[in-house]
Amino acid sequence: MLERAVQAGSTEIFHREVGNGPAILMLHGFPQTGHCWRGVAERLSSRFRVLAPDVPGFGASAAPPVHDAATVARILFDYLEAVDAPQAVVAGHDWGGAFALWMALDRPDRVRRLVLTNTAFRELSPLHSWYIWLFNIPLLPELAFRFTGDQILSVFLRGATPAAQRSVFEGEPLRIYQEAYSDPERVASALAYYRTVTRKALTRQVRVRLGRGVVRTDAIDGGGRREIEMPTLIVWGMKDPALPPSLLRGMKRDIPQAEIVELDDVGHFVPEEAPDELATAIDAFVA
Repeated sequence: MLERAVQAGSTEIFHREVGNGPAILMLHGFPQTGHCWRGVAERLSSRFRVLAPDVPGFGASAAPPVHDAATVARILFDYLEAVDAPQAVVAGHDWGGAFALWMALDRPDRVRRLVLTNTAFRELSPLHSWYIWLFNIPLLPELAFRFTGDQILSVFLRGATPAAQRSVFEGEPLRIYQEAYSDPERVASALAYYRTVTRKALTRQVRVRLGRGVVRTDAIDGGGRREIEMPTLIVWGMKDPALPPSLLRGMKRDIPQAEIVELDDVGHFVPEEAPDELATAIDAFVA
């Protein structure tokens, strides 16, 4: 896999690339980096050119000037131009899904197809995603990462929002993420997303469904007035305790044309827990 730095406008992006063919941009979530797509990328590389950068402000990529989805989407479009892929299939997991959704809403002409795995769109479940509240507390999360960072990441990947297949975060994969979040500036940048986008989502709620513990919000996509129109695939790990299947029901309603693949024995971290199933679904969907 090719790895190098790419200048996307004024933001330096750490770039990973493998394969040849139509471009697929793969965007990771927290607390990961583009490394999380390695298994999926390898399986798709015989037919596609897979791009798996570190999202701005994560891993080895520079932080964006403002931590909001619209700014990150613009940087990612600049990144695609820089690597000569002006149009691409865009796949996103967790935070990467939020950025993928914004890209699809903002510039549908640049997004051929959309793939989402376990990400929030127009709904949040604050009781399940309890860490959102924790990350909005000033200074405390930074101090926790500074003094017990390795342990916190282990708990987060294997406990707080656990993988159903926890063995994927043993040894080298866990070490890579611990190293990526060992820099206080990287931690602060990642937390800044929770203190911008999710804070708006929780404070500008439109409707609360108490029976399901779901907050209906217009802050995820800048007002909820635009619709996803391109072909969309949603692959959902059904054992995700942080983004439960109740959110999937909302996504089916908000993106009615979406194809749905439910993975019964998979937790939150679909790209690493189920790379075979995810790659097979993407291959069939994009073909």
